[in-house]
Amino acid sequence: MDRTTIIKILIVQRLRRRLKRKQRSVYIRPIFLKRDNDGEQQLVMDLRDDPYYHFRMSKENFDTILDLVTPMITHPHNHIRPISPLQRLAITLRYLATGNSQISLAMSFRVSPSSVCGIIRETLEAINRALKSDYLPTPTTSTWINNENQFRSKWNFPHACGSLDGKHIRIKCPSASGSLYYNYKTYFSIVLMALSDADFKFTAVDIGSYGSESDGGILSKSLIGQKISDDTFSLPSPQPLSSTGTPLPYVFLGDDAFPQRHNLLKPYKGNFLQKTDRVFNYRLSRARMTVENSFGIMAARWRIFHSVIEADVDLVKQITLSAVILHNYLMNKKDFNNITPDRFEDGRVQHGNWRDTVQNDNGMIQIPRQGTNNYTQYSAQVRNHFRDYFNSEDGRLSWQDHHVDAGGR
Repeated sequence: MDRTTIIKILIVQRLRRRLKRKQRSVYIRPIFLKRDNDGEQQLVMDLRDDPYYHFRMSKENFDTILDLVTPMITHPHNHIRPISPLQRLAITLRYLATGNSQISLAMSFRVSPSSVCGIIRETLEAINRALKSDYLPTPTTSTWINNENQFRSKWNFPHACGSLDGKHIRIKCPSASGSLYYNYKTYFSIVLMALSDADFKFTAVDIGSYGSESDGGILSKSLIGQKISDDTFSLPSPQPLSSTGTPLPYVFLGDDAFPQRHNLLKPYKGNFLQKTDRVFNYRLSRARMTVENSFGIMAARWRIFHSVIEADVDLVKQITLSAVILHNYLMNKKDFNNITPDRFEDGRVQHGNWRDTVQNDNGMIQIPRQGTNNYTQYSAQVRNHFRDYFNSEDGRLSWQDHHVDAGGR
């Protein structure tokens, strides 16, 4: 066999191999070919007018968000058919709304599991970039003044600029993390620390502290805790509560889990408190329910927080930030998705229906006590001045004595 013949045979064999590879190569599986007609995103068209909202929001708000993120999640047409921005947003919101696994979403939307992971990450980043500056801006003095006006008028607590709480968000064990995220309750978590305004929206959040931080370390190592401790939140200057009163600092409202400070009020502790102390505790608890409602409404809407989140830590942080921003956006639009917050009528609390949704969830859990019961004399004096004001003619509510006498808190 001469050299020319050998070369021809080799060329033919190479061409056959190339042809065979082309015949075997299918760029999308048959199930994914049905994406446009059978995928779950087709339900957007059918259900966006449904009052229960498939994506936990109205058609108008869905479309507004879609318009904002489309430039950031549109992919060019090449040899692979791109997944549309509508499909990408539908997948991401469905992930937040249900907490379904990414594999389950992949089958529902006729998209490969690897694509779903990338879609969720990219779309969450786009949501944050599009909405954060308007719906979770860095708070300024004017922000706190506006918050105080709302707490004063809606919750009868002057000088309150926000209510404080923190939650463990349960996550799967991160790879190569050791015990960093392993907390005292024997599960893995990151921490969401948040300040809420009087309308159940988040004013400031800190996401990502290690779940393994000591009981008192979660607040102190968070950015919010550091700003409270250093008094660097740009709160308004102290003012008197009444025309004849002592100038008092503007404050945040905490529960018994937090340390008492001059700018962070907590309840009086004890089983045999004076009535004036119990009146203060009632007024504080009443106003502080705002942050409890903020967390509750967010978790009722975004059910990904009802169980352990199966994602890496960076993605969990993105999920949490997006959930907070979307919560603020939808609360601002009065889009409650049939979720009702707590409300008060003549001192009697009417619980919101979000409590029925989240009462048994185990994905978002209260942080433990932060710090000790030791506090400065000045911080004790500040709390006492608030107590005295709430028991004075200028500051009392008509129903508070009856509520406290009846055993209410």
